Amino acid sequence: MHDDEQLAILASVLRTAVDAIIIIDQKGTIESANIATERMFGFNSVEMIGQNVKMLMPSPYHEQHDGYLDRYQKTGERHIIGIGREVTGKRKDGSLFPLHLGVSEVETDQRKLFTGILRDISELKAAEGELKQLNATLDQRVRTQAAELQQAQLELVEKEKFATLGRISGGIAHEIRNPLNAIKTSAYYLLNAQSPSPQKTEEHLTRIDRQVTIIDSAVTALSDLARLPEPQASEIDIPAMISGTLRDTKLPRSIVVEQEFPANLPKAWADAKQLPIVFKNIIRNARDAMPEGGSLQLSARLHESMIVVSVQDDGIGMPPEVAQRIAEPFFSTKARGMGLGMAITTAILEKNQCEMRLESSPNEGTLFDISIPIAGKDR
Repeated sequence: MHDDEQLAILASVLRTAVDAIIIIDQKGTIESANIATERMFGFNSVEMIGQNVKMLMPSPYHEQHDGYLDRYQKTGERHIIGIGREVTGKRKDGSLFPLHLGVSEVETDQRKLFTGILRDISELKAAEGELKQLNATLDQRVRTQAAELQQAQLELVEKEKFATLGRISGGIAHEIRNPLNAIKTSAYYLLNAQSPSPQKTEEHLTRIDRQVTIIDSAVTALSDLARLPEPQASEIDIPAMISGTLRDTKLPRSIVVEQEFPANLPKAWADAKQLPIVFKNIIRNARDAMPEGGSLQLSARLHESMIVVSVQDDGIGMPPEVAQRIAEPFFSTKARGMGLGMAITTAILEKNQCEMRLESSPNEGTLFDISIPIAGKDR
């Protein structure tokens, strides 16, 4: 390829290039600038050629540029040459804009020249700014929504606390109001009766004593639920515990008990005094759900690090709205009783890191799955 051809090709590249291309000498004097440079900076070639390239730079780059060139000539230390970097350009009208600058060195027989290729990255920087602002706005919205969600959760918890307090208060009122009415009636009789017989006096005093005992039992049971002691965990033989619970629970002959426990079932890890209370309450509920008799099946299996003990009856079962409330204090579907049994059961299970699962449908029986930690697992 002849020199003329090379020059023609070079001129074509400079003329059609989208990026600005500037050639300077060792002193920083502009020797050539393409059309893209004119469009980018607003100067024409006549205004630029022969001038120092620092005319296209704002402070402090304007003042520092000659120092960079001198330092490179003396030490070879490079700041921009061969390294692309982001800089700031200055247009003819004084406006500033961001540029990406790449500088290469061209050495001829007579002298050394530098070629700079510049790309206007104003749109890119604007997009980055918008993205940054969008991210900041998004972060703020996320924080705001998180705070609103937390506040809503707190309000929901407070509402649930008040709802639970209302249900407990209603239960206490129900358990205490009837005995108080009986006491009030007997006290009124003793205060106003004309010459009551000794038998009548004793009858009303006995009634008062009995009703006071009922009230005391209600208060004591509620206090025991609130102050359930921290469990003292130890190894528990599940089949032996279930057998002992069945012996202590009076089951009619009309209820057939079936037990199926694996021979190699490991020991469970829970409070040996509290856990039997759980199964005593569940077995009693199963008994009461089968007034005409039925089948009570007790079994156990291993699931991960837990022993799952199942208690299945084929009694009257429960509708979903009842099953959801069985752990509420003073909630009961029975004519007698305070409705604290399952509340205490749930509290014991929580304190012993156990879990309870319930399945029940009307006239299809009830299944309780009680998951208990295995002794020696990660302890």
